[in-house]
Amino acid sequence: MADGKKAPTEISAKEAVSLFERAHTDKPNDANAHLNLGSAYYVSGDWDKAIEEFQHALAQDSNLDHAHYYLGVLYGKKGDAVRARAEFDKVLNGGAHALLKSQARIQMAQLGKK
Repeated sequence: MADGKKAPTEISAKEAVSLFERAHTDKPNDANAHLNLGSAYYVSGDWDKAIEEFQHALAQDSNLDHAHYYLGVLYGKKGDAVRARAEFDKVLNGGAHALLKSQARIQMAQLGKK
């Protein structure tokens, strides 16, 4: 909010990680629990833990296009263009919606410019 106070629905990345860690504890084999925890780690800047959670999510459900997308983004940020492209290809060749596919194309194009 403009005055520096949080809106009632706003939480910090650290708080999100804590919430999703608890949800993950309740459902350790739930692909979406791993996906959500990975997303929270991504936002908090803990890329290694995010990668680990996205990989766990995909071990439970290999069709989670958002997990493939975020792995592609993270591998790209870490300088591993080969792995990044492989993940973006999975998004482009999977059942992802058009917007996510468009974002994957943009990210792939950026890999060649780094």
